[in-house]
Amino acid sequence: MSSKDYRERKKKIIDDLDNTIGELEKEHMEAERVCNIVENTEQILDDLDERFCRQTGLTRTDMVFLFLAAGLQMARQYLLSNEKCRISAAQGDAMVDRALSPAPPAWQEVLTQSVPYDAIRTGVHVSDTGLSGMTHRYRTLGHDPILGWVFGTANIMTNSLTKMDFETYQVKDMRIIRHYPMGAVGMLERAVSYSIKEPKLLAVSVARQAIHFGSDYFTELGLPVPFITMADNELAKKMLSVWHIDMWSITRGMALASFINQLIAVIHKLFYTGSTEMEQKLYEVRTRKILSYSNLIAASSNIAVAAIKRDMQKLDIGGMAVTIYRLITDAKFIRQVKEEFIFGSYCEMIMGDTF
Repeated sequence: MSSKDYRERKKKIIDDLDNTIGELEKEHMEAERVCNIVENTEQILDDLDERFCRQTGLTRTDMVFLFLAAGLQMARQYLLSNEKCRISAAQGDAMVDRALSPAPPAWQEVLTQSVPYDAIRTGVHVSDTGLSGMTHRYRTLGHDPILGWVFGTANIMTNSLTKMDFETYQVKDMRIIRHYPMGAVGMLERAVSYSIKEPKLLAVSVARQAIHFGSDYFTELGLPVPFITMADNELAKKMLSVWHIDMWSITRGMALASFINQLIAVIHKLFYTGSTEMEQKLYEVRTRKILSYSNLIAASSNIAVAAIKRDMQKLDIGGMAVTIYRLITDAKFIRQVKEEFIFGSYCEMIMGDTF
């Protein structure tokens, strides 16, 4: 080996050794950095938690949206209390007639016939049914918004009427003439038999049930809350005839509360100026806080007013349902984003430049 080759080989060995030592020192420094992070994990997580709270805290602009949303929700509650926006039974029937006007006259006659569970007059063999024009809505299962699809449809097929305690009567020419043979069980068995033999009868009965629901839905008495008539008939009576808490007032409250929430959310997102995915999620946390807080303020105010005035007509059940839903879903979303932010940031700190 020549001296020149020897010197070049020696230089290469020394350079390789220097590179190895440099890499080892770099790895040692990286290990010390990671070790330092791990040793201070508790403090780092606390700092990241505080940082998340700062970045998702409501700003002055957010507070404007918060009070605007709460104000709109409260205005909705008091301008559209439960007894408002109602129609009479005659107006309900007229609305159905207009909706069915394009149908052939023969169809109209069949579909708009009175349903048997609206019967209140009795024959010589029946007395004291407890049904009247004011009570039949909450004392017959045909008017239950859920059970009515079963019992109301079956009643229509078999010309019968079933009360909330399952007591069942036979109806003829809208007059209650006697107890149905074998009661509710016998009535349901006959309805099943009819539906197997005449599927069209089942289809027509379901259509008549839907049409009757539609004609009663917006009226002064409305339709009772599902299953309330079976659980507590006196409560169902108060809810319908005194407090006007029924399916119309509840679904109307839910729809309007959800619309206001969506409106506020859309307008608030117009003020977003971030660029990254995490910044967008942090901004959405602020949006959801606005909606949750405003809904909670409006619901609490509504309960307080109804309690102080002792006027249950002011109680916004639909809005409360939306509030509960928002509190649950928004809290879940915020928790998920918080975990992603904290542990994602911690992971980035661990990985360093190699992440």
